[in-house]
Amino acid sequence: LRPPQPWRMFASRLRALPRRSDFLGLARWALDKPIRRQVILPSSSAACRSFASLPHDDAEDVIHTSSASQSTITRAHTPLDPQHMALGHGPIPPARKLCSMGTGEVVHVLSYEAREDANVDRFERVVQRIAYDLHEMDAGISDVRVCHPRCGEATFVVTVVSKFESERFNGEIAPRITAALRDECVGGNPSFSRTGTLMPQAHSLDSLIDHLRTSITGTNHHEHDIVGVRHEIAKWFPRREEYEQFVHWDDHDPTKYTRNVIHSTEEMEVLLMCWPAGCKSLIHCHDESSCWVAAVEGHVMEVQYQLPKMDRKFFKDAMTNPTGAIGRCGALKVSNVVPLGLPDSPAETYANNEIGIHRIENRSEQPAITLHVYAPRLRKMKIFHEAGDHSIATVAAVSYMSEGGEKTGLWGRDTHPDGVIDVKAWNQVLSSGGVL
Repeated sequence: LRPPQPWRMFASRLRALPRRSDFLGLARWALDKPIRRQVILPSSSAACRSFASLPHDDAEDVIHTSSASQSTITRAHTPLDPQHMALGHGPIPPARKLCSMGTGEVVHVLSYEAREDANVDRFERVVQRIAYDLHEMDAGISDVRVCHPRCGEATFVVTVVSKFESERFNGEIAPRITAALRDECVGGNPSFSRTGTLMPQAHSLDSLIDHLRTSITGTNHHEHDIVGVRHEIAKWFPRREEYEQFVHWDDHDPTKYTRNVIHSTEEMEVLLMCWPAGCKSLIHCHDESSCWVAAVEGHVMEVQYQLPKMDRKFFKDAMTNPTGAIGRCGALKVSNVVPLGLPDSPAETYANNEIGIHRIENRSEQPAITLHVYAPRLRKMKIFHEAGDHSIATVAAVSYMSEGGEKTGLWGRDTHPDGVIDVKAWNQVLSSGGVL
């Protein structure tokens, strides 16, 4: 009797794979047990014999070289801000990880080389059959590529849709590919193997601003590609070293949030806002501007309100005193609450006056940082104060803690982060019960 050919062994083992339900116990174990990603980087053309373990977004990344003098590189957490720590705010939570922004797909790469004394034709036949069967697999597989550099070499690149499917591939398919080629390949193992989460297309801070400068045009929010800009902002992966210079906290009042200019032109302004634990902005509008907001560190809540009707006195005052007009309006009604930056929530949102007015709140016990894009540049806005069954509104000019990473010197002990308010007129209205 002739011994079974390697490709027949591989095909029969594929057909004998356990049902999906058989993997449920393994999946539960994988979810409960922390897994460290280990990637083997060859320092030369020498073969790597180790398989990479499954990626795990919540575990630290450890990279080992296969050279004689191994070095270990561990992904660092977000560095602490000394100024922030000095103010007693506590550590800043670590930023999200790059691959968490992607689809969650996992790529497996396996390369094999035929032995010098092996029958290359037999190696090629086995590779051909393996490639055929991989292309026939569709459950849990999103892409299959087979690279054929030359006769006697083959690289399989298989992309699966999730970490669960990656566990299946690593535990079942990869060993069977190796078993089918063991008698024909160098060392009986892959000459190269790597597993990793599929890296998404992601902006740096510079590339994001460059893109926004060319893509945001127009004089008001009606002229903006709202969805397109939001999509690009969502592709930004914040790295602390990129925006560190724009992080400033209020030395006089550690409970106030700060507004810090990253980029500013008449058409667009990009701000970094720093939110101490428990702080919140006043309820405000955005005039004719679009407002995109993205969570950078920590998480915040965007509370949206319907834009109330203003009284005629407000509009009369606005004609003569555009940065100090004050008036009455109807009660403020919450229309939506959007968490930003939580694991299962979006990282960005959008607002304009047709959608409503809003406030940003840091309801957590940790500081938070957000990115804000206004187009055109926001120079004044209406702010609203809830007073029972009615509300009071005024116009405020915007204040900044820093511009281009340098403190403006205009942010003092009495500066309100929501803008320069006509305090006397505001207090007069409040003390009179809202009667103007």
